[in-house]
Amino acid sequence: MRRLKLIILLISFFCIKNAEGQTMKFQQGLIFNQGTSLRLGSIDIINKRTAGVAKSNIYGEFRVMATLGDTLEFSNPGYSTSRVIVNDFQDQIVYMSPIIQLQEVVIQENSFKKDLLDVQKGYRKKSVFYTGTPHYYYLFCKPMTFIYENFKSEEIEARRFKKFTKNSLNSYEISKRWNDTSIKAIVPISNDKLDEFETEYWPTITQIRTWSDYDLINYIKNSYLEFEQKKLTVNSN
Repeated sequence: MRRLKLIILLISFFCIKNAEGQTMKFQQGLIFNQGTSLRLGSIDIINKRTAGVAKSNIYGEFRVMATLGDTLEFSNPGYSTSRVIVNDFQDQIVYMSPIIQLQEVVIQENSFKKDLLDVQKGYRKKSVFYTGTPHYYYLFCKPMTFIYENFKSEEIEARRFKKFTKNSLNSYEISKRWNDTSIKAIVPISNDKLDEFETEYWPTITQIRTWSDYDLINYIKNSYLEFEQKKLTVNSN
């Protein structure tokens, strides 16, 4: 009889401890872009056992109900899925890797680049510098020719147009990757803020040529967070 009571007591003890272990609590933490300090908002979180769902806020913070041993799944169309097992309810740091492949916007050369080159050909036909670069040879051998070639109005216009062409072609190259489509694929920016954001954070041609898609994605996200924080600061003053 005493043995039976002891067994019942032990069973009751373990049942109580198990019930304590199954107490639902909030598991919270932060979600970061893998390898950076960029926090990720709008990440879906699901408790695989209970099917409970939550979503991270704009600061990358999340909070979801769970018990010890539950598996939490973090997902977003632009990132590889991550999973975390709840073991102590300490604040959890979750890292997610981006999988977005940015697409270039196709711009018809006939509507822009070809037109610029056609105008350059027009200057050449008028015997204006075919490169826009002064022939310094004439400065020593034919000084009057040098003066004429460098200061006649058409040559001045040609050099100005060459500079304009270079800037325009650089803008053309940048806009194939830095555009409405690529930006809106990464951040939830509204149309009324898009032009201002694009202009303020317009990258250089060097950046565009050296950045990978991963680099560009990080630049867009970091710039957007800074842009929104500036707006909040201005509105609060």
